[in-house]
Amino acid sequence: MRSFIALALTAITTANTNADDTTGIFGDSDQWKSGIVPVDRLDDIFYWMFQSRRETASTDPLVLWLTGGPGCASEVALFYENGPYQFNADGTLKVNPNSWNNISNLLYVDQPIGTGYSNGTAATDVRTEDMVAEDMAIFLRGFIEQNPEFTGRDFYITGESYAGHYVPAISYYLTTVATDVQLNLKGIAIGNGLTDPFAQYPAYAPFAYENDLISEEWYHVLEAGLKGCQGLIYEAEQGPRAGLKLEVAALEFCSILSDTILGNPTAPKFNVYDIRIPCESPPLCYDFSASDIFLNDATVQETLGVTGRKWVECDSMVHTYLLGDWMLNLMPQIAEMLDNTDLEILVYSGDKDFVCNWRGGEAWTLATKWAHQEEFNAQPYETWSVNGEAAGEMRQFDNLHFLRVFDAGHMVPMDQPINALAMLDRFLKNDWNLTEVDQFTQ
Repeated sequence: MRSFIALALTAITTANTNADDTTGIFGDSDQWKSGIVPVDRLDDIFYWMFQSRRETASTDPLVLWLTGGPGCASEVALFYENGPYQFNADGTLKVNPNSWNNISNLLYVDQPIGTGYSNGTAATDVRTEDMVAEDMAIFLRGFIEQNPEFTGRDFYITGESYAGHYVPAISYYLTTVATDVQLNLKGIAIGNGLTDPFAQYPAYAPFAYENDLISEEWYHVLEAGLKGCQGLIYEAEQGPRAGLKLEVAALEFCSILSDTILGNPTAPKFNVYDIRIPCESPPLCYDFSASDIFLNDATVQETLGVTGRKWVECDSMVHTYLLGDWMLNLMPQIAEMLDNTDLEILVYSGDKDFVCNWRGGEAWTLATKWAHQEEFNAQPYETWSVNGEAAGEMRQFDNLHFLRVFDAGHMVPMDQPINALAMLDRFLKNDWNLTEVDQFTQ
């Protein structure tokens, strides 16, 4: 257990703010603060927080964003999805008018340790979601110590992709074990997430067929093969932890089947994160090189207080260590929170994503075994409109909401920035009456 060591160390850590930006790299339109919270004597977690752009910043909620991977840095989302900055063609920064800090205090965290600017060591890199959750609780205690103005503040945990594991694990831990963390957790949101592999992997077949990615003949072959994939996942889930070998065997078999849709994985037929476009540079399929250059610049690192740290988009060691948890089913934690807390749970999926496609999101929310499963499953989809245009469709009952977002890939805030911000606005207001059409202005 790391908690007592971490609490003893947090007080010695200093933070950086706009006042440290003597070169004007980050402009003056957004107030920010970066910091490091020790997790133990060798490891730490980096954060970058942006104050709400509203006059009500001192009372606006705190929204945590976690990028997936596992092992991908949250700055990827900061610059390319829902953060206050975007890159110009020359690598300089411009303001993102649809940043999520338009309506919230926005917190990006590089976790697990070893991700992004966070320090990790081979001996202490996390191997399980339980370790992820424990380290995040340590971080949040340290964050509150460094930023006491957020004590008791309304708090929301959001994330994307493999954060479909992170978000349930962390929120469940905060509501059952780390109840001393002085934040008022109100809701969680999972975007195109991997949460219940048993329910999600079979969805590759219908999604691929519906989108003309495979023939009808191959659809039936794939459908049968994915039943075998489910069988391996089931075996891997048995017992307290069936072991790494079964988890990896299931992952390899299921991945081979899904890869048949792509063709050559090193040169896929389409972008796995957006089936409408080609894959520019596997495996991430997008050119994020501007962030690589910018975040490894010595002046940028000095300004952020991370001098000498190497930043990479996705850390392979962190990714490898968590492969044993890839097939872990986090749906039971979601079900328990639905039944035993007042948390609002939003699951949203861009419908042009392949890797964590919306059919899989639909499947696992329907499979969630909670008190109102039958009522939720019986609900029809309702049209969600933003500014007079159909933006998606939602199935919802009580505090579970599943939203299919139209014309968006894996990274919904990048593809539909205005609609993603409108979605966040509803989420924070706990306003799910879709008969009231969003007339969303910034």
